Amino acid sequence: MYYLKPSWLTHSEGQKHFEVYSIHVSPDGTRLASGGLDAKVRIWSTSAIYACATAEGAENVINGNVKAHFSEGPRQLCSMSTHSGAVTVVRFSPSGRYLASGSDDRVILVWEREEEGHEVSLKEFGSHGEADSERWMVRRRCVGHENDVQDLEWAPDSSILVSVGLDSGIIVWSGTTFEKIKRLDIHQSHVKGITFDPANKYFATASDDRTIKIVRYHRTSATDMTFSLDTTVTAPFEGSPLTTYFRRCSWSPDGSHIAAANATNGPVAAVAIINRGVWDSEINLIGHEGPVEVAAFSPRMFSKAKGSKQLVTVIACAGQDKALSVWNTSNPRPIVVSQDVAEKAITDLAWAPDGQKVFASSLDGSILVCIFEEGDLGYIIPVEENEKQLAKYGGGRDAMHFPESVEQLALEEKSYKKESEQGKKRLKELMEGKTTAANGTPTASTDTVAQESESSSTVGQGTPNTITNVDSPISSRQPMPSVQPAMQKVVITKEGRKRVAPMLVSGSSSGPMVSVTPVVGTVEATSQDNSTVQYTEPSNRLPPGGIQTLVVGNKRRLQLDGQNGNGTDTKRHAAESDVPEFVRSAVISPSITLSQVRLATPKVKTVLSTDDRGSPVMLEVRNGAGGEKEPTRITLQRKGQLLWSNFVPKMILLVTGTTSFWAVGCEDATIHIYSPTGRALVPTIVLESTPSFLDSAGKYLMCLTSTGMLYIWNTLTMTSPHPPVSVAPILDAGLYSDSGLHKSPSITKCAITAVGSVIITLTNGDGYTYSSSMYAWQRVSESWWAVASQYWDSSGMHSSGGVVGVIERRTDEELKRTGKGRALQRMVKSAMMREGYEGIETTVSIAHLENRIGAAILLGSKKELYTYLIMYARRLAEEGLKDRIEELFKELLGPMEESKSGTYEATLCGIDKKELLKEIIITVGKQREIQRVSIPYAKLLGILDDDVMDTD
Repeated sequence: MYYLKPSWLTHSEGQKHFEVYSIHVSPDGTRLASGGLDAKVRIWSTSAIYACATAEGAENVINGNVKAHFSEGPRQLCSMSTHSGAVTVVRFSPSGRYLASGSDDRVILVWEREEEGHEVSLKEFGSHGEADSERWMVRRRCVGHENDVQDLEWAPDSSILVSVGLDSGIIVWSGTTFEKIKRLDIHQSHVKGITFDPANKYFATASDDRTIKIVRYHRTSATDMTFSLDTTVTAPFEGSPLTTYFRRCSWSPDGSHIAAANATNGPVAAVAIINRGVWDSEINLIGHEGPVEVAAFSPRMFSKAKGSKQLVTVIACAGQDKALSVWNTSNPRPIVVSQDVAEKAITDLAWAPDGQKVFASSLDGSILVCIFEEGDLGYIIPVEENEKQLAKYGGGRDAMHFPESVEQLALEEKSYKKESEQGKKRLKELMEGKTTAANGTPTASTDTVAQESESSSTVGQGTPNTITNVDSPISSRQPMPSVQPAMQKVVITKEGRKRVAPMLVSGSSSGPMVSVTPVVGTVEATSQDNSTVQYTEPSNRLPPGGIQTLVVGNKRRLQLDGQNGNGTDTKRHAAESDVPEFVRSAVISPSITLSQVRLATPKVKTVLSTDDRGSPVMLEVRNGAGGEKEPTRITLQRKGQLLWSNFVPKMILLVTGTTSFWAVGCEDATIHIYSPTGRALVPTIVLESTPSFLDSAGKYLMCLTSTGMLYIWNTLTMTSPHPPVSVAPILDAGLYSDSGLHKSPSITKCAITAVGSVIITLTNGDGYTYSSSMYAWQRVSESWWAVASQYWDSSGMHSSGGVVGVIERRTDEELKRTGKGRALQRMVKSAMMREGYEGIETTVSIAHLENRIGAAILLGSKKELYTYLIMYARRLAEEGLKDRIEELFKELLGPMEESKSGTYEATLCGIDKKELLKEIIITVGKQREIQRVSIPYAKLLGILDDDVMDTD
């Protein structure tokens, strides 16, 4: 073993020497790249460096060992000065085609050497060195970091380039186009080191937050990759100093260990050896007197003796104590320790591809090389043995696609088999004239829709029309045409010109959409056991724009431009205080004078009627004069034949009914409920104010009064699932501060489902329901999802056929009507261009699915819950969010201990949780990013047979 330290191998101008921060050897071993404080990237000939042993004499040879290498070529091949700041890192790509350099000018430059036929000898103006014999051109300028670029590394297959810096960020760049793929903000302080797993599965980053983050990456397609944080290593770095320039770590060539610099063992500086898989550190390399800034494994593996099967890896370490130590895995003590090989701290180490030479750079501006002779480190084994060692971790060709266990292959096979079966089933249903829901479950065809409509257990409320594809009234007796893509409407302006009305589309055309056939049929509200959810129109026709509302605010509003000192806009207040023209005068009661909310009430009509969704049974009301002399007559008829009649002394405003009961609402704030034969089920219900909405479904009756109080009754048990509740919280009552009345969003839909859940939609696009278990309003749909979520469906082609889909359609209609959607889309698109907002669509899309799942549980929509859970699990798997998907698995599986199973419910909306978990695991089984999480649960549920391990 001997050292070479050529006097010309330095970053210097005249008598001034500049600090050298980084070095790297090309894959073919012919070039050495270096970067330093002089803002230059220099490329040296390694053959000229090795030949200096005899060319310059023994003064450059340490320990007196001389080994001659003759070279007549140039020493410095090229000098590039494109950077405007100190060059902190240089790295050749494993393919040898590119050289990447990072600088404290926050820029990464990717260099490529010109072909030999175009090379000319050039000399930089004003320089004292020799002319360049090679020409390296900037292929790409990568800008993304907000502070110094501190380190970078290429993937083993050159597919990606990852850079880290003092902005605490990790940026992944494409290895071919050099576009920014992703930014990871997982560290809390400066990131100063990065290394790649030679098996092409992980990369590790070291930071001043005293952690090493292990990031797993996976290629999902030819153009897409997923990145997920696998684990965080903290134990070896709890007392590590923050004074080092770098924390350059290295991965062993067999993929088993990570050598982490700047670790500590008590008060002593050390290099921590982190074990792959368990990610713990049981071994520390102790001996340096100062913090270790760089550790580098030799790229080759060695055997202790010729023909020996005991393989060892070799690692070199250096740092602020100006010493270089070399270790191997079979010896607890270092092979060699060389003190004061440089005058200042050593900043970087680079091994030659043959594994026998290691270069070191120093802050004193010098570069030296340590050359080992045969047997000093052991005996080099063939490269094929390296590949065999990596094969157990899925290394080698197409490593990112290679499974790591037999269980993973078995789970993938089941996943692909299920997809194939679902595809065949869907194709068969299409051939038979059936449609398929979003989760692959067939829904009613055009013929069965008519039959179900006639035999429905719920009667139409107020209007005989049903909701088909949310908003298209189609007679259930007529054949339904197949759904075509939504057509844009052509409108004629006042000038007589034709214009195409804009149609809102989802936030990203590249985002995932539900690949299903459209659902055709009426949206029905049935019990949890049925596949679709039924819900009906309110009993009265709504005026254009919905029922207007007035509120008295209860919170202070921010003072805006154009407001006076009291926080009120006088002009707006005068306009908003006007009472809508169709709000009728009524007897003032204390409840009205003290109420925070005013809702419009329907006008009195001479004749009101409602029927059983087109059946011959019809309830008819003929209003009298509103007194005892001329009472109001109520009749129930079947095909013109009178079944029963009744009289009430007050005028009736609203009627509704089902096959279980009929109800009417009077202007004196009373409710009368009758059985199908005309018997009064309960004495007259007296409310605090006139009803504005009256709706029914199944056994439930809902009433919303003009003071904003919501009542729900179970007509079979004559109970209420919750006390009366005000709608003031959902009408933006918190936006107004003074005591005057203000307009708030109008109510466009107020209905109840057969499971007793109320649904209210507003003109601002929001949809709400009330949780009887939490005694709180919950928003189940809002305009934010429409503009930022990739799962929003503006065309209606992928409707889930349930109540959540209906509510979202209402939101979409309001956005189209007001034109608010396009403005919000522009805001989101502009936000995506800002730093730190690159993943906004992914984040919002996942949050949208979580909101859908919660809404489906709250509204008791079994089919939608199944669909959204499958979509949610698939997206989590694609994004590699292992913690979140494991949390979902644990929630569905339940506690393993019987003592804790008391609070566990085995079903969710009537679906067995464990059966649902099986479906989810099989669906996401092909995603290798989360297979380490899903395999244990698959074994617990019996998805993987015991004979899987019997394969050869």
